[in-house]
Amino acid sequence: MFQVIELQGEYEPWWFFDDWKEQISQIKTFEIFDEALIDYQKKFELLYNEFPSYQTKKQYLAAFWDDEQNEYCPECEDDIQLFHSVMLLKEYNVIE
Repeated sequence: MFQVIELQGEYEPWWFFDDWKEQISQIKTFEIFDEALIDYQKKFELLYNEFPSYQTKKQYLAAFWDDEQNEYCPECEDDIQLFHSVMLLKEYNVIE
């Protein structure tokens, strides 16, 4: 199974910190890779058109952001960047 996952949070999706699943805003599951890829590409394009900055890692991990969109972090006592991300995984693992 393939997953197209949208996330919103304080770090890019390729870090896979222990709490990365808490940042998930949407998951769609597909049995066929090509269908998952089409969905990933649509979401990528929407985010690309909405946010001025982006970076990709590996093949299907992408983070988008606007430098003006920050959240206050009480623990750090500072503003942190908010990232909007999309990724395509296989069985919740990075596709190599």
